Amino acid sequence: MDEREVATLYVAAVGVRKADFYVPYFLRADERGHAPKSWNWAAFFLGIFWFLYRRQFRWAAIMMLAAFLASLLRMQIDIAGFPTLGGYVQAAIAIAINFIYLPLNANRFYYQWVKRRVEVVKAGLPLDRSRQAAVLARLRPNIHLPLMVFAAMLVLAMLTLMNPPTP
Repeated sequence: MDEREVATLYVAAVGVRKADFYVPYFLRADERGHAPKSWNWAAFFLGIFWFLYRRQFRWAAIMMLAAFLASLLRMQIDIAGFPTLGGYVQAAIAIAINFIYLPLNANRFYYQWVKRRVEVVKAGLPLDRSRQAAVLARLRPNIHLPLMVFAAMLVLAMLTLMNPPTP
């Protein structure tokens, strides 16, 4: 399959609106054999919601698990008698994960997800390019309002658990 056909499938997978950004990035990643580091402002500002919108449910769950584990660590440090240190440790973990690691790697994660989808669709419909594009278009991100509302409620619940009221 030539680069033009792959680009067409990538456009179908990400949508025309974001194709100008993602398709050249994906093609560079294909050419290099790996996805280069790049900054994603949407992942920086929206965090878990960007991952949910882009159907990166695994990474959204990992972010929530990391926040939960950081809060458990903070509680253990608080119990050990160092409440100030616990807050700093939790904040450092949150900043490192949410505002450095994930925005630097969000495009790579998305590339890997899209590439897997393209490969699965190509294997399932090996000779029918138009059906491949149609299937990929159905898999592309769209706003799933109930899921976003559920995620927002879950984030609020986790924030409440991470910072319990002090007596």
